[in-house]
Amino acid sequence: MPLSVMSWNVENLFPPGSFTSPSANDPVSQQEFDDKIEFLSGTISNIQPDVIALQEIGGSNENDTTGIQGLQDALQGNYPFRAVGTADNRRIKVAFLSRLELANEQGFTDFPQGPFDVVPNHEGRRPFTEMGRGALKVEVQVGPGIRVRLVVVHLKSKLLTFPRAGGGDSFSTSDENLRAEAAGIALLRRTVEAITVRRFVNAEMEANQDLHTIVLGDLNDDPKAATSQIFLGPTDKDITTPDGKGHVRLYNLTDAVPLRGTDIREFLPTEERFTRVHEGRGEILDQIMASRGLVFRNGDFQVQEVRSFVDLIEGQSITDDPNDRVGVAVSDHAPVLARFVL
Repeated sequence: MPLSVMSWNVENLFPPGSFTSPSANDPVSQQEFDDKIEFLSGTISNIQPDVIALQEIGGSNENDTTGIQGLQDALQGNYPFRAVGTADNRRIKVAFLSRLELANEQGFTDFPQGPFDVVPNHEGRRPFTEMGRGALKVEVQVGPGIRVRLVVVHLKSKLLTFPRAGGGDSFSTSDENLRAEAAGIALLRRTVEAITVRRFVNAEMEANQDLHTIVLGDLNDDPKAATSQIFLGPTDKDITTPDGKGHVRLYNLTDAVPLRGTDIREFLPTEERFTRVHEGRGEILDQIMASRGLVFRNGDFQVQEVRSFVDLIEGQSITDDPNDRVGVAVSDHAPVLARFVL
């Protein structure tokens, strides 16, 4: 039974008349929206994944679904099922579009009780007690007795904002102490968001071990980063040898899967080992992590293919100023895809 899943940060899918950020000078025009929808729907129609996890779905307010509705309409009924998460202060959120019926939808934002229930903020500002963009879980029935839970995330970005003396924020500063402080706050937020998702997934995987699990989205860090590693669960030295902990592990298909000794199995082609280009350097921010039964089962790998469609972002290199991207139809992220045979 085949299953294909894709994750894509579509970058600022906002409907006409809305603003992509509080600092944007002009609203999104109808032509800009139409161009973006044409690009996104054309790409999705060419790849044809079964389930799509989307990030940066925007709106004129936190409840506005005009943007994703426009994309769904452009896909001409091929993705009839939809689930949408909780918006952040920019009114962007995660979402799913799917050919398969979505069930048991559950969003979550609050940091778990314990040592990481609060992240400090700049002096005088309210500390953080929840994820900026809520994560979202759904379940799909792939075939008889084959059910998969999927969790889409969009963690805090590495983009730094600095408080201005007169109020508001800036994307740059000459104060190196403030730069270090802002970087630390952003890293702490991303870390605690990763812990929040991992704890949610732990509970889900422990409660129902018969379901396969996929966590995917924009982690805003490399697979080797500590924040990304939190998602994997207990360390594994060889996926081919069961050891009793496989029901809570995840394996990163955009990185490498451990085999016996020092051997590894890589699925993502070498020439596609990036999903965004920042200041001329490729980085893997968009990742797909799957539970053991989806990756290796009955003595063989179940993963058919993993792709990052980097040709779609050819020639692009973003900066630290998001306003440089206003009105651009092509996303700054390449979609990543994983195909399984279950």
